[in-house]
Amino acid sequence: MVGLSACAASLAFAGGLTVGINPQKTFQTIDHFAAADAWSGNFVGKYFPEEQRGQIAKWLFSQKFGADGNPEGIGLSMWRFNIGGGTLEQDGADIEPYQRRAESFLSKDGAGYDWSKCAGQMYFMKKAKEYGCDKFLIFSNTPPVQWTKNGKGYCDKGNYGSNLKPDCYGKFADYMADVAKHFESLGYGIKYISPINEPQVPWDSPRQEGSMWRNSEMAKLARELDKSIKKAGLKNTKILLGESASLQAPVEGAKSWWGKKADCPMEEQPFGQLKQFFDKSSPNYIGDLKYLEKLWGAHAYHSGRKFAEMPKIREDLIAEISKCGLGFLQTEWCLLPQYGPKNCDGFTEGRFSDNNADMDAALCMGRLINADFTIAQSQGWGYWKAMEVKGDFALTGVYPKDGKLENGGVARDNKLLWALGNWSFFVRPGYKRVEMSGADDLAKVCSSAFVSPDGRKLVAVFVNSSFDTVPVSFSGELAKKPFDAFKTDSASNLAKAASGTSGSFAMTPRSITTIAWDL
Repeated sequence: MVGLSACAASLAFAGGLTVGINPQKTFQTIDHFAAADAWSGNFVGKYFPEEQRGQIAKWLFSQKFGADGNPEGIGLSMWRFNIGGGTLEQDGADIEPYQRRAESFLSKDGAGYDWSKCAGQMYFMKKAKEYGCDKFLIFSNTPPVQWTKNGKGYCDKGNYGSNLKPDCYGKFADYMADVAKHFESLGYGIKYISPINEPQVPWDSPRQEGSMWRNSEMAKLARELDKSIKKAGLKNTKILLGESASLQAPVEGAKSWWGKKADCPMEEQPFGQLKQFFDKSSPNYIGDLKYLEKLWGAHAYHSGRKFAEMPKIREDLIAEISKCGLGFLQTEWCLLPQYGPKNCDGFTEGRFSDNNADMDAALCMGRLINADFTIAQSQGWGYWKAMEVKGDFALTGVYPKDGKLENGGVARDNKLLWALGNWSFFVRPGYKRVEMSGADDLAKVCSSAFVSPDGRKLVAVFVNSSFDTVPVSFSGELAKKPFDAFKTDSASNLAKAASGTSGSFAMTPRSITTIAWDL
């Protein structure tokens, strides 16, 4: 370790925190920070003027500092591409809001492909690569409507299981592999295919594309996709399974949301399901598939309302996942409408946000990120929507002219964007989380630290949920090392807040602060 012969550096001050950082004791390697182009990305990339869509791309992907010394973007290191079900092109489609309808590369008759479609999504994929984001994931919420049982992009009421026709599993698997192969021919590295999204959720209304899945159906599709990836010659693409709707759902003993009304055997319901896939005695065993990534993806929804419950949820999850010889990846979260001061810890009384992307939301996200890394040992972190009309629950907001996305419009950044950047801009792929102690109070100040592969850069991120200014001082060799501090709070967006070798800084109330040392 360059410049740190003693393993621990402490931050000590009267009446404050004493934080120890041990860069020689490492944990999981961080693979990426991600966001998705669904739902509005295709419309924005196709219809918004270059000045506006280009600004969104810079905010999402730039790894550079601006002339003012602040990051000009958040440097996302993975981009999630929605291979939609074709509801945008479908006669009589009824999904609302309208922007949740998605194109499909499949021709309308299902006989071939039209690679000119999804042009708006391709715009952001191209910009991601130009800015240096070289990891891509393609995901599906529903099979193409040409192959669904009811001809729609969502299930019928009472259909607790896949909407995919029984004879179309191979077709659907080939389709996803063919899309990945096409992207690779264009120079995009497709690291993962995620074929199933939130199989636990009753996707039985026209609120968005979606499908439920039984355990045997998930296993069947995974086997078919494994064969399709091999057939397509995709050597560097893996299947990412899970995308569980919560961190609790995969854990043994998880309460079923389907229950008896589903008319579905409990062993088929996608709750506490990991044994179904990774116990060799199970008929649904898929642990031997060549192209299955040894990670389980799950979403952090419903796991951050109360400080007291957050650690156990994650301890139970990583224990269950570890039993199966897997690692964990938090793949999706955004602030849901029901989050607020009435039922969640950490929100200010009387809070109001017109797009749910204020500092309260950012701190909620920050606490989740911290817990997902330090307790659940996630190997990456994904936000859901990169952009959305009026900014609802998204990193950026788009405001269409006359309310129609086809008319173009303007883009605005949200506080959530810059808060995520406190991690994504500085904690790059290949960094390892390191031991850090003394700042693990979710209600006040919690923190995590990471070291670069060559040991020359050290990054610590502090989430201060309190209403107090917290002075922080460094001692030992670390106190002599140059550092930069970047802050996101109500008045700052990932702005440079301090620099030098003074060995101290003041963490403002309700803020997220990144300390970056060049060792």
